[in-house]
Amino acid sequence: MSKKDGIDLKNMQILRERKNMTQVKLSLIVGVSQQSITYYETNTRTPSLPVALKIAKALDTSVESLIDGNDIISKYYSLCDSDRDAINKMIETLYNKRC
Repeated sequence: MSKKDGIDLKNMQILRERKNMTQVKLSLIVGVSQQSITYYETNTRTPSLPVALKIAKALDTSVESLIDGNDIISKYYSLCDSDRDAINKMIETLYNKRC
């Protein structure tokens, strides 16, 4: 796919850098070349859906977050560690409560 398809992975690089992950490491996890990761981050090419899903999983996010950054997962990972820990505890408490 090419950029003309209209999918812009503008958040991919931001999410990767937040995880202190290099393009090389992400490429090894996903099973594509480092050059492919560069293409995706610069919107020169668009990954297939299976590759986009692998990228999202490697970055602990969703495909939607790679595209627009408005989903809750992206917001969660933008928080500091102590805030994420607090949210995790709240989720665990609510999950165990099971209304």
